[in-house]
Amino acid sequence: MHYTDSGGTSNEALVLLHAGIFANWFVPLDEQPVLADERRIQVIRTGYLNDPPATPMSIQDHVRESADLLRALGIDRVRLVAHSAGVVYALQMALDYPDLVTDLVLSEPPLINPLMPVEDHAAVGAVLGPVLGSAVQAAMRGDLAAAFDTAMTGLCGPDYPDAITAALGSAGLTQARANCGYFFTGEIPAVNQWHFDEELAQRIEQPVHLVGGGDSPPFTHNVISYLARILPNADSTYLIGQNHLLPLTAPAELARLVAAHSTRELALKSA
Repeated sequence: MHYTDSGGTSNEALVLLHAGIFANWFVPLDEQPVLADERRIQVIRTGYLNDPPATPMSIQDHVRESADLLRALGIDRVRLVAHSAGVVYALQMALDYPDLVTDLVLSEPPLINPLMPVEDHAAVGAVLGPVLGSAVQAAMRGDLAAAFDTAMTGLCGPDYPDAITAALGSAGLTQARANCGYFFTGEIPAVNQWHFDEELAQRIEQPVHLVGGGDSPPFTHNVISYLARILPNADSTYLIGQNHLLPLTAPAELARLVAAHSTRELALKSA
């Protein structure tokens, strides 16, 4: 795995867990001035810089690797910020390391069965199943550009190249396409084997703030409503005019939510 470490040497940190497909979703968030005083760790999961693991890794394996990294960096308290597939890792880390994780900001949770209300399973599968299936087939035959475009268009809409280029530059888009293979060959199988349910959700007692795009599809809003119901200490915010690309298109707004959530938790701790 890889990481960046910015903002100081505190033993408490803001840990950014990126979405799937490519690793640099949170680069614009990490650069926001409102977060400059916090120690910030961007975790880049094994596989995402063309460094595939020697043996398949489960979600728990990736989480353990991240926790070991944080210990090695002298960090013993973390606030997790996660987007899309990163939400899976954040929830698992809260379950496996409850004394490490203080609170979570979860943006645009992925449309996967463990996080969706049962009544949406069939409809989402009918919409996204063929898209991701086609993308995986393209990746397996070595056509990463087609895999990337198929998945990103299906999840984020056809304007995604403009959003990535505006946030990360043309080189960022090129790198994202080149490094997307592990998502299809390693991460999707790991997520498909991941288990989460209402009983496990009840064990996550840390404060959770769910963030969605106002223009995201109703299925995403349903996921957020469902998680807000089953997690013991959760609330939610929608960013008007945003969709699944919001860490790239609205990093300042997301950073303000993260900072406000931090301020709220500090107030509760001191009360």
